[in-house]
Amino acid sequence: MNTHETALVSGKITALNGTREQTLSSPLTGQADRKTRHGDDADVDAAVKSARAAFDSWSQTDADTRRKVIEALAAKIEERADDLAAAIHAEVGTPEKISKAVQAGLPVHVLRGFATDLDAALAPETIAHSTVSYRPIGVVAAITPWNYPLHQAMAKIGAALAAGCTMVVKPSELTPRTNALMMEILAETTPAGTVNVVPGDAITGAALVDHPGVDAVSFTGSVGGGRAVAQAAAKTLKPCFLELGGKSAGIMLDDADPEVALKVMVNGGLLNSGQTCTALTRILVPHAMVDDAAAQVGALADKMTSRLGPVISKDQYDRVQGFITRAEKDDSVTLIAGGAGHPEGQEQGYFVRPTVFVSKDANAEIVQGEVFGPVLVVMGYGDDDEAVALANGTDYGLAAAVWGNDAARVDAITARLRAGQIDVNGAPFNPRAPFGGFNQSGSGREMGLHGIREFQRPVSIQKKG
Repeated sequence: MNTHETALVSGKITALNGTREQTLSSPLTGQADRKTRHGDDADVDAAVKSARAAFDSWSQTDADTRRKVIEALAAKIEERADDLAAAIHAEVGTPEKISKAVQAGLPVHVLRGFATDLDAALAPETIAHSTVSYRPIGVVAAITPWNYPLHQAMAKIGAALAAGCTMVVKPSELTPRTNALMMEILAETTPAGTVNVVPGDAITGAALVDHPGVDAVSFTGSVGGGRAVAQAAAKTLKPCFLELGGKSAGIMLDDADPEVALKVMVNGGLLNSGQTCTALTRILVPHAMVDDAAAQVGALADKMTSRLGPVISKDQYDRVQGFITRAEKDDSVTLIAGGAGHPEGQEQGYFVRPTVFVSKDANAEIVQGEVFGPVLVVMGYGDDDEAVALANGTDYGLAAAVWGNDAARVDAITARLRAGQIDVNGAPFNPRAPFGGFNQSGSGREMGLHGIREFQRPVSIQKKG
């Protein structure tokens, strides 16, 4: 059984000082297959000092220098796509085809988006007799999750490098093989000290957030984790950018094509076995269409059973099963497809039956709670006002979608949705557009120019005429 026990510090892959270990199981089989070691305070301190030492020189580089590094990083990920996809398939459970296209492919597009937006990010502004320049915020602590381990890391790394920051990344302890490949790629493509990586768990992350040498924190993960990070960062008033959970809704209007709209929403809601923060897990349709829509969604979900991967771990499997079994006992909720337990023929590992409910209660747990598994809920609405109220009626505000043929009506609805990104009629994801949410879905934005801006601070220089 392999033990992953390395960090990336000052451009070199070195052994971790920390001795705490964790045994991990394959999501595909449920069998223990690897160990990972967690970084300790000494590892974090060495990494932060490395980033601090590199900051003075990297922060003064020009756009072309930064662009070359970011483009080299994107090219190396593209070159190693097969290795990365295989690692993420093994550790997260994402099916191999999706793993290569999305898990390994999306980070390349995100990085190239940063390279494109670099000139705009570094261009000064003139306001009367003032020149406003955008300066790097400093040393960034980045804490990233397991569901899209490479993409989430690159969304932070690319933006920080473009801004002129240096950083320490604490990736998820559940993806050590992916982390090791990422460290190899970073060691080959980034200047020593600009990007340091210390694998570890929540204890490692807490040490990083608390470190006095860190100037800002960027965190992606659960709402609970985000609260803990924000509270820790507040001790020293560090800026804290949070990308957290979601319970996103797709609104299908009465003039939309149900066959197209429902298929796209089901495919998106079940992507990565529902382990996607923007998944459209609430499908809102006119009351008169609920029965037909639920039947279609259930049939589509059933067809996905053999195409979905597992959820990542036993803990995650148990969490998802808990949501399903409680919903099955809720009188306001009706099971349409799936249900508790493993899919037939997939009893090994952490596979979950794609599950569809219809709910009459907007406050039901299955409607309000982020399951983070392959579970969808269909609900009916009476008019556009009620559809908007239902879509906005959770603690989250990360994503939404609207389907309809009347452009003015669709625009009127999107204008009222409290969500950071809204897809209209199945429009594709844009890796250069700002990504983030409202309410408990977090604060700050990632991707493109807006993502770079999170790691910059405007400086005003006044001169006499």
